[in-house]
Amino acid sequence: MSKLSFNTFCIEYYSHHIGKPSNEVYDIFSSSGLLDMLEDDYEDLHGMSMEYLMQFFDNYLGGMSMEHYLIRATIIPVIVEKIMKKVNMDYRAALDLFYTSDTAALLSDDDTGLYGQSPNYIYGLFMQEKNLAL
Repeated sequence: MSKLSFNTFCIEYYSHHIGKPSNEVYDIFSSSGLLDMLEDDYEDLHGMSMEYLMQFFDNYLGGMSMEHYLIRATIIPVIVEKIMKKVNMDYRAALDLFYTSDTAALLSDDDTGLYGQSPNYIYGLFMQEKNLAL
């Protein structure tokens, strides 16, 4: 995705997210420096999930507090299912293995930003932590 497409997508998606016209969102992004950040940090931001970006924009712009429990609630089952298949265990054992890991602790700490990564990435961290082959 080009920087132009990414910026436009972010503006339009955020416009829908907050229920304001996209021209107003453009003004907000421009005056707050968010457009500059999207340009400067494009390599880091364009791979983030849209849910993460919307919460990031809310936080950056002083909007809603960042609550990532919904994001975690959707990605943890994906990770646990991968563990179940790889290690051949039932969901309770896999759930316990994941939630008692350092990876789960990092994921639950919003300051790490790990919730913005894909389930596959987090699964890879977990597998490395447990010294299990992918």
